[in-house]
Formats: sequence, C-alpha cells, structure tokens
Amino acid sequence: MNMKTRWQEFKKSAWDKRPAQERRILGLAAVVLAPVVFYFLLWQPAHDAVAKLEKALPLMRMQTALLKREAAEVETLRQRAQPALLNSAAMKTAIENSAASFQLRGAIESLESMEPNGVRMALSSVSYANWLGWMRSLQRDQHIRVDTLSVVALPSEGMVKISATLVNGVNH
Repeated sequence: MNMKTRWQEFKKSAWDKRPAQERRILGLAAVVLAPVVFYFLLWQPAHDAVAKLEKALPLMRMQTALLKREAAEVETLRQRAQPALLNSAAMKTAIENSAASFQLRGAIESLESMEPNGVRMALSSVSYANWLGWMRSLQRDQHIRVDTLSVVALPSEGMVKISATLVNGVNH
C-alpha cells in the first residue's frame, strides 16, 4: 500500500467523519502549533548548534594551521639526508674532533672502540653544562647518543667525572 492510498484511507476514517466545527478547531490548532513545533524542534537546536560552531571555529582553524605546519616539518625531515652509520673507529674520530671543537679534548681520559658501532669513554673533570651541550651536538650532527652513563659530582661546583658508552645509529 503506497503513501497516497494510506493518506486517503486515514482521511476517510479519521478526518471526514468528524463534524465541521471540530475539523476547523483541529485545523486552527495545527496552524497555531506548527510554528511552535517548528521553532522548538528545528530552529532552536539549529541556532544553538551554529553558535557552538562559531565559538569552536577559531580553535579548529588554529589546530588546522598547526597540523599543516607540523606536516610540512615532517616532510622536511623525511627529505633530509640521514648520516651514514659510523663504525667504531670512525665514531672515535668524530668524537675526538667534536670534543676539540668544544674544548673538551683535554678532559678525555680514555676513549676505547667497541664493536660494531660504540665507544666507551671517561672524562676526568668537565663542566656538566659543557658536556650536555657537546652531547646534544653529537646527537644532532652525528646521530651519536649516550647509551650508558655514570656521573660523579666533583667538589668544584658544576664539575663532574663521567664514564659513558656512546653509540651511533637509530636501532642500537
């Protein structure tokens, strides 16, 4: 049974059997109630949702801009050349050269190669702040990072004795 047939049956059974005065009252009630129902069921919820969206839109735009910047940074980092994995001898040379540029070469007591791509080192007396800067530089430029570390504070303020194992590469 289609919609038109159902509507005609409803009209015959429910509407046409009612007295004319009752039909006028029901029609008038429908005309009066239709705008109220429209307002509370459709207009008001939509109006409230628009206000909420207008409040949230600036935050969403900021988040979108941040995501675009971060995506561009990720793409830049992906395209950046990765340094080759250094063997222990090349790593030892890179550490010595870097230590010299940070004026820390004289503080190195020992520097021993460890296969396949590691170096064990000991520093007698070094400024902890300088050592941290040196390690940041090694990690950033050579992908050499600290694997194990022992730090002993010395009597002089800010000075430490360090024993460390350094490794090269991401997957060590």
